[in-house]
Amino acid sequence: MKKWSLLGIGVLVALAFTSCMSMFTALTVDPPVSTDASMLVLEAEDGTTGDYLFNTNATGWAPLVEDKNGNIVPFKMVNILADSDTFYFAENITAGTYTLKGFRHVYTDYGLLPNGIIPNYEPYVSNHYHVRQEFMLDKPVVLQVKPAEMASFGKYSITSSWVGGAAGTTDDRWKVAPSSVKIVSNPADRNMLRAVKGITNANWAPWNARNPENPL
Repeated sequence: MKKWSLLGIGVLVALAFTSCMSMFTALTVDPPVSTDASMLVLEAEDGTTGDYLFNTNATGWAPLVEDKNGNIVPFKMVNILADSDTFYFAENITAGTYTLKGFRHVYTDYGLLPNGIIPNYEPYVSNHYHVRQEFMLDKPVVLQVKPAEMASFGKYSITSSWVGGAAGTTDDRWKVAPSSVKIVSNPADRNMLRAVKGITNANWAPWNARNPENPL
């Protein structure tokens, strides 16, 4: 099971009760639209804590994956699995070439946020009050996805520091300082596939039939 520090638990509880938490994307998945439909998954962790990435309405990370036509593939994010760190998945993709270029960090610029608007974790949606920062891998990871396959990009450790964070006062306090970003890649890691295999609800069953790994 995950082990959280008392401080970390306190921060999460405080965020949850102040309606500022959007780190939990429900573990819901669309069913396969065809017998050939495939899924992409990957795992990421906070390189400092070795735990889930911090993804809220104010700031969040997301993978930058392109299909063969150069289009960005949107991923869903989940931070509730005990056997993995942050879980990203994209269901109902077609077979073909997919390239993980790097990771996008999106933060809320409070100087641009209209009164009365509570932002959400929306790394693939263009909101004028969100600022996108993109950090590319030294070596992009390319996958050749087969029909009816669950394929993994592996695991990535992201270390970074905010300009100010929760204690900051500037409009860009949730901006990541570019010089602080370090991404360690492990494309061969299979943990995410094994962790997903342990999800036994009916919605995930047809996807896990396409998962080549055994459960943890």
